[in-house]
Amino acid sequence: MSLFDHLPALIWRSGLNAKCNYFNQTWLAFTGRSFEEEYGDGWTTGVHPEDFDRCVRTYLEHFAVRTPFEMEYRLRRHDGEYRWIIDTGRPIFDTGGEFVGYIGSCLDITDRRNTEAELRERETRLGTLLASMGEGVVMRDVDGRLLAHNVAACEILGLTSEQLSEWRRVEERITYLDDDGNPIRASDTPSARALRAGLPQAGMLGIDRADGSRRWLWSNAVPLFEDDDPTGRVRGVVTTVADITIRRAHEEQSRLAWTVFQNSVEAIIVTDAQERILSVNRAFTEVTGYTAEEAIGQTPRLLRSGHHDKSFYEAMWRDIDIMGFWQGEIHDRRKNGTFYPSSLSISAVRNKVGRVTHYVAVLSDITERKASEARIAFLAQHDPLTGLPNRTLLRDRLDQALANATRHGTRIALMFLDLDRFKTINDSLGHMTGDRLLQGVAQRLTSCVRETDTVSRQGGDEFLIVLTDVDVPDDAARVAEKILGLLQAPFDVDGQQLGTSFSIGIALYPEDGDSVEVLMKNADTAMYHAKESGRNTYRFFDEAMNINALERLHLENGLRHALAQQEFQLYYQPQVDLASGRIIGMEALLRWFSGVMGGIPPARFIPLAEECGLIVPIGEWVLHTACRQAAAWQDAGYPPIPVAVNLSALQFRRSDIVATVAAALTTGGIDGRWLELELTESLLMQSGPDILTTLGRLKALGVRLSIDDFGTGYSSLAYLKRFPVDRLKVDQSFVRDLTDDPDDATIVRAIIQLGHNLHLDVIAEGTETPEQMAFLLREGCAAAQGYLFSPPLPAKAVTGLLEAGSLPATPIRPL
Repeated sequence: MSLFDHLPALIWRSGLNAKCNYFNQTWLAFTGRSFEEEYGDGWTTGVHPEDFDRCVRTYLEHFAVRTPFEMEYRLRRHDGEYRWIIDTGRPIFDTGGEFVGYIGSCLDITDRRNTEAELRERETRLGTLLASMGEGVVMRDVDGRLLAHNVAACEILGLTSEQLSEWRRVEERITYLDDDGNPIRASDTPSARALRAGLPQAGMLGIDRADGSRRWLWSNAVPLFEDDDPTGRVRGVVTTVADITIRRAHEEQSRLAWTVFQNSVEAIIVTDAQERILSVNRAFTEVTGYTAEEAIGQTPRLLRSGHHDKSFYEAMWRDIDIMGFWQGEIHDRRKNGTFYPSSLSISAVRNKVGRVTHYVAVLSDITERKASEARIAFLAQHDPLTGLPNRTLLRDRLDQALANATRHGTRIALMFLDLDRFKTINDSLGHMTGDRLLQGVAQRLTSCVRETDTVSRQGGDEFLIVLTDVDVPDDAARVAEKILGLLQAPFDVDGQQLGTSFSIGIALYPEDGDSVEVLMKNADTAMYHAKESGRNTYRFFDEAMNINALERLHLENGLRHALAQQEFQLYYQPQVDLASGRIIGMEALLRWFSGVMGGIPPARFIPLAEECGLIVPIGEWVLHTACRQAAAWQDAGYPPIPVAVNLSALQFRRSDIVATVAAALTTGGIDGRWLELELTESLLMQSGPDILTTLGRLKALGVRLSIDDFGTGYSSLAYLKRFPVDRLKVDQSFVRDLTDDPDDATIVRAIIQLGHNLHLDVIAEGTETPEQMAFLLREGCAAAQGYLFSPPLPAKAVTGLLEAGSLPATPIRPL
């Protein structure tokens, strides 16, 4: 600096803080003030008040962008006179390219126009400064001819001095860009604008150099004027260019990083090495409820929930210290006091020497994810309708229960529960009603067992219950009775009172099996035994049940092949006019003669056919066979009589019964009046709202309709009035004991009277004794059928009866 002390120019220097920290002796001699008075901002006290704001503003503006500047202002000399000086400043960079401050030189230009020597001295100093400046300087005249330049300008523009001297030709090879990277014309550069406007111009300027590289420059252009021209005509322009390509790239990266930081969907916290929060993004506020102002200066401990103990945080910071990173799940607390789970990662930021300078934490609220995971895990092991454990979870718990029972020598019970007649409710009232009923059933089942027991829905209307620590079988029986008792009260589903019951099978460990598969099979077998015992009851498994299950399986397999193997046959039982003994009809009764099992009673195979759905094709075969037989008798010359066929409820609901009946009449070749369809009361009451339409369409075919087993079902007078039936059939259970049981006699008498009042024919089934026949005649019953007249017979045997035309009342005991 001793060299600068002897320079005639006023030299100053400032540091990074924009405070001046050096003035040469020329400056101090000029102002007449000491270095201490000028130090920092003290030198500005000598600036003329009118120039003060402009001078300081220009200085600070250029300091901010770190580009050279030149400004003129009046500075007070030691004798009190204000002298015009031109202050030229340029940024200083160390060998590493880091900005370290500004250096400036000031010249007293008060006598510039009068002193040529001063002008040459100034030009000399200017040339020296230009050569030492890192910024490029280019001086051109108004016609674009190069007047002066420095080496830095050549380096920045990528041109040699010779090329730069031919600027007008070389400029055509350079593409100029605006701040957004869009091409602009040469006339839009700061230099061209300064020449055109006669005012200084500055701005960002991009250039695509002749070598194909792109540079970003800060360009500052100052117009030059003729000294002696009173019109102020511009004679040229001086342009300084600073290469800020690297700085712009850093700024772009910083801007991009800031944009990512602010717009990240995950909350981000930046702290210093002491864990004090320096910055947070918007997502942080959205997740935690704390604003940036509330968080900055605090530590992330303001989010602690108290959920984790000291050892958790010690382990976390141990990983960060050793590996520089930690990731995991943590429970935090929002500003409003609510707790939430979050996924957190913390990274340590180190400087070049490895010292931690910052910590960056990225967290996200995973409340929804955890809830979703919990829902998925729940649905994987639970029935979505009732919320009960599903088959998978039940299997796991049953395995655990078996292992525990084996280890401690205790007993467990597996209960297999099947809702009775649930399908009827589901089909008639809809699946939504059925689902609501299942939910209500699940709630009642859960209330019947202990917390250590498991209630599971297997699907459809099947439930399983695992009872642990069962001391004696009676314990399981008491639970079954409790379940049956709770189901006695009807369920209120959308205003409808629905009643249901369970058939329950019980298998015990170790008596009935020592594995999950065996216990479930045996409980299922016991449940079917409960169904066969009348439903709404429970049964324990024993070996006899297993035998019955195997028999039932063989029976079902045989039944599935019976039609194809022509093992079915129709028997016919005459219906007789009581007054004359004349045969007035025939009831077709199905018989099965298996080639393997022999004759199978209808009571055994018909319920099974209904249960497995085979009753539909079997019933269709019965209709067609009965119609063909009726036509055969008529073709043989016998008086036409109706043939009665029983319809199954499943057959009535599942198939197009009207089309089936019409097809049977057509293929049989008989008129509809010679076919009678027997329907049960339960069928009529449970077939849904379309039954009236179906019955009307059947009547339109000409067929007769009768109610079979009347008196054993609902016996509602309302449906008798609504439904187009022709005849009532008194159930044989009433006829059997009517001569011995006054109640049965009263019921039969009432049914006969009811039929008369409603203009319906009445026929009594199961008539076996003359006394029964006498009672029926006395009460006005017109017809009967039973062993008193004839047992059911094959079609060939019935032909002999038709030849006789009438039947004597001869008691024949049923086989």
